[in-house]
Amino acid sequence: MDKKDLILGKNALREAFAAEIRIQKIFISETLDKEDMKELLKLAHQHKVPILKVAKQKLDRLSRSNHQGVIGLNSAIPFYQSQNLVDNILFHGKNPALCVCDGITDVRNFGAIARSAEIFGLHGIVIPQKDSAPVNSESIKASSGALLSLPVCREKNLVHSIKQFKKMGLSILCASEKAEKNIRDLDLNKSIAIVLGSEGTGVSREVLNEADELAKIPQIGSIASLNVSVAAGIFFYEWMLQNQNELNERK
Repeated sequence: MDKKDLILGKNALREAFAAEIRIQKIFISETLDKEDMKELLKLAHQHKVPILKVAKQKLDRLSRSNHQGVIGLNSAIPFYQSQNLVDNILFHGKNPALCVCDGITDVRNFGAIARSAEIFGLHGIVIPQKDSAPVNSESIKASSGALLSLPVCREKNLVHSIKQFKKMGLSILCASEKAEKNIRDLDLNKSIAIVLGSEGTGVSREVLNEADELAKIPQIGSIASLNVSVAAGIFFYEWMLQNQNELNERK
């Protein structure tokens, strides 16, 4: 993590909020007195910035400077409200196409997924506030700058957001090795959210329960699975092939 992405101490964080600096999340030591943090917690709640309680040793690893038990992570980009983004796309007569990252914490994988999403024409990427790779200089570099132009939506409750997408007419497609259908066999020419899970556990059970369809990538070799960013590129490419008419109108 780049040190310039960090905001150290309570006073610095208060000043950052006052200056309207974008903050992605705040780490606080488990040993801090909650009463001492009352003002900062209120500011974080007002600005919808997640608070993560961690061991003091983790804060020490992030920075050797005096952090007072509190470290904020700078947000390198503005975050969008997913429902507003979808509404805007629908208003312009387009079928929204979103990538939803469920538990993808590796910065390089996240950056590569964003890069593919931008290249193949998706409208945005949705991540949870917790259990997600940070949007920082490292992930922006891994995305080759795609995260600077592709709208990113950060949601407190991913399942709730997916339910809202369904109400707005989006079909929820989850990538799963256990799926019976191949991605090539599905109709992707519609409003859609493509959900990708972590390499370790895949899409979470709660999100799978909201899926309209599951799909896998056909394979010939014996290796169990593809890297999630590679799989994402294949899913997005197939979506692009089925939506050429709309994509041609953007050019």
